[in-house]
Amino acid sequence: MSWAEFDAGTPEVAARVRELLERFRFVLIGTIRRDGTPRISPVEAHIVEGELMLAMIAGSLKARDLLRDPRIVLNTPIVDASDPNTVEVKLRGQAVPASEESLRKTTADTIERVSGWRPPPHWHVFAIELDEAAYMAWSNGVLTMDRWTRAGGVTRVTRAFDHA
Repeated sequence: MSWAEFDAGTPEVAARVRELLERFRFVLIGTIRRDGTPRISPVEAHIVEGELMLAMIAGSLKARDLLRDPRIVLNTPIVDASDPNTVEVKLRGQAVPASEESLRKTTADTIERVSGWRPPPHWHVFAIELDEAAYMAWSNGVLTMDRWTRAGGVTRVTRAFDHA
């Protein structure tokens, strides 16, 4: 499911996810290495023309992972472990190489406008097709998670954790 479809189907969750993606810009992605073990890499993420887009250095190991096995997980960073009121996003899906030149160009334009640098034309550009999303908000030891799946829509779970 494209970002635009996710946004249309669950606009409240998508708006909160988008806010975090735009705040951090960089996410940690998990890919599957050739030997089957996970690889974690930081990547800049942008929503462009209704698609969640990632650009990667040509020939990079993470790009080669995705060309071999498109399964991907994205996670926003936790920047302060002592903050009792933090939020986090986890996305799961498939990375699809962007072949449409106009989307590749608009993605490069967006990165240049937002980040001040432009990926060269030969870099890998991927659109993320979403299968699952989770928005997790902590408030003084209580976790509220809005979890969306393509098949089941949105469910909300609230859990209290005793830190004693």
